[in-house]
Parts: sequence; structure tokens; C-alpha cells
Amino acid sequence: MKAFLKNNQSKSDFDFHTQFPGLRRDVAYLDNAATTQMHQSAIDAMHAYIAGGRSNVGRGLYPMAEETMRRYDAGRSTVANFAGVDAGRCIFTKSVTEGLNAIAFGLRERLQPGDEILVSAFEHHANLLSWRRIAKERGAMVKTMPMTPSFTLDLDRAKAMMSDRTKIVAVTMMSNVLGTVLPIPDLADAAHCVGALIVVDAAQAAAHLPIDVVDLGADALVFGSHKCYGPAGIAATILSLDLIDSMEPMIVGGGMVDRVTADGATWRQGIEKFEGGSPNVEGAIGFAAALDSIAFPNQGLRSRLVTDLKSISGVTVFDPPGAVGIVSFTVDGMHPHDVADMLGQRGVCVRAGNHCAAPLVEKLSSTGTLRASLAMYNDERDIEALVSNLKEIVKKAKA
Repeated sequence: MKAFLKNNQSKSDFDFHTQFPGLRRDVAYLDNAATTQMHQSAIDAMHAYIAGGRSNVGRGLYPMAEETMRRYDAGRSTVANFAGVDAGRCIFTKSVTEGLNAIAFGLRERLQPGDEILVSAFEHHANLLSWRRIAKERGAMVKTMPMTPSFTLDLDRAKAMMSDRTKIVAVTMMSNVLGTVLPIPDLADAAHCVGALIVVDAAQAAAHLPIDVVDLGADALVFGSHKCYGPAGIAATILSLDLIDSMEPMIVGGGMVDRVTADGATWRQGIEKFEGGSPNVEGAIGFAAALDSIAFPNQGLRSRLVTDLKSISGVTVFDPPGAVGIVSFTVDGMHPHDVADMLGQRGVCVRAGNHCAAPLVEKLSSTGTLRASLAMYNDERDIEALVSNLKEIVKKAKA
């Protein structure tokens, strides 16, 4: 991955606003866990494709179609390389949610009554609900690996839960609520020792941590574009070669069939069988361009944000050891939605609620939390904007 900002540069002497045109100078955008602003390189790449004449991929034999296919394949190779795998393991889906549902659908035949699927206490609804549905259909059980009092995964208890009944371990790599980083290689080793597969939701992690599917030991891993400075509507689902061969596709239609007869059909081989319908070509092009242009956020900013928030009377900060990129907090006597609205009126963008992770957030606060999440373009001025405005809001509330 290219480093976009050199170590000796700051936001003040490098104009991020020429690279992220969606950023407004009068706004502190701290809702990056929901979606990031798009990098100019992604915008340019998509515009060049669309304005230069587009076509569908597949069997077009004219030059414009061949160029479209070349760009689509190049985009796939770049995205796959970002995850440390060959292009033949990278499937494009419309979102991480669709990718996780497709994996759950494709693995359903491996589940028998009484089998177990392990998830963590940190899961986004996209990972949790897809497995709950498949478990209900197959008579299997979903069990939750617990967290410690310091909001990290209890690895010892997680390992102790694994047995020959465990068929799938489906876990996030990084909590979208707390920024907790889960020990994926350790979980993968433990899962494989009992013959289970491990599926990793890297939606939050991809913009903050190195992603290498082989080093992680993941059998399947999913991450999306719009949280990595690219366009919405496209994500990468990385599968092992064994799963590519053995899984059934969730979506059927044009482009993924080898032969259709009056009474049946045979699927195409490899990743093509999972990409029914017309693909998001411009999305793949923009996704790849964004991944080629980003750097990880300054993790020192999170430490400063935690320290400054803790200095405000009545603010409770949830700060797991080793967390990256995300800070959740509450304000005594104030609903998170009210605080987020007041901050928004002052040009500070944060998220409030259960963050599509209700089982976790309900353990932290009955009304939800406020969440500030960092990106590569955030700096000290954004932290100061949040903290100074929050101090004024709290002061007025107590007056």
C-alpha cells in the first residue's frame, strides 16, 4: 500500500482537501466508521471509465468491451493484492453484508442439527444475523465468545468453547463500536484444530490494519470500499480455493452459468459462479484506485482523543487496550442522539446509537453511545473541535 502522507508532513502543510473533495473545511468529519470521504483518485478513475465509453463485461468482442474487461480485471487484481491473495480468490459483492450472507448461504450444507457456530460479543448485525438465520434453518446453534471487563475478547474462554461440534467461527477483526482488535490468527489456529472454518469481517479493519488473508489464517474474509475511501456499492469477498469449489452461489442469473437446459443449469468454475448479473465495473475501478492511494490513520490521534474526552466531567469513555481508530463514549444525563445533534449543529460529525451492534452496545449503555471514528485525513484540529464543543454542550446542560 502506498503511503499517502509522509511521516514528516501534517494536514496543515499538505492540502487533503485537494485529495478528498467531499471534505469541508468548516466541518470536523469523525463518522468514518460509517463511511469515509472518497479519494480523488477513485473519482478520477471512475470518471475516466464512464466518460471514456463504458460497456458490460463478459463476452463483448469489440475494443470498448475488451478495455472494460481489462479495467475490471485490473481492479480485481489490485483489491485482491491488498488482501494478500491472487485475483482468483476475490469475489465482488455489493457490500460486506451481502458477502457475509453469501458465505453463510454457501456454507449452510455443512451444518447439521446440533452443530455450533461461534461468534464474538463484538459482532455487527451483518455478521450476527446472517449466521443466526442459517443456524435456525439447519437446526444449529450460535454461541457467543465473551469479552473481558476491559472490552477485549476473552481468548481463553473462546478457545475453551471450541469442540468437534464447532463448524464455523465467524468473527470481526475490529469492533465498529470500540475499535477493539481481535486476535484472528489465534482464533484461526484454534478453529482449525477442531476442524472448523473461520470467517472474518474486516469491514472496519481494512482502513486501519494490514490485511493478509494467509497470515491471518482466514478461510473467508470480507471488506468493503466505502470505508476505505472508495465508492459505495462494492466489496471484496475473499475465499479459500476449497470454498470456491465447494460453495453454492447465493445469486443466480446471467454471467455465472456455464450451461442452461430445459430442466437445469451448471455453474461456471471459479469465482465467476458467484457473480451473477451485471457487475459494478466502475465500483471495482474506484475501489482499486482508492486502495492504491490510502495510508492508515495516525493512531496517536486516538490516544489524544481518549485523554481529552476523559478530562470532561460526566463523560465516560470506553477504551479497550490496543484499540485503534474508534472511540465510543457517553455523557451523563444526556441522550447520545441529543448530543450528536448538538455537535452536528456546530460542525462536528459523530455517530450516535447502537451502531448496528445492539448486543454489544446494550452492555455499555441502555441508550446507546456516541462514536467518533478517525480516518487518514483527520488531525488535531478535528479532535479539538469535538472536545471543545462537547465541553460547551456539557457546561450548558449543567447550568
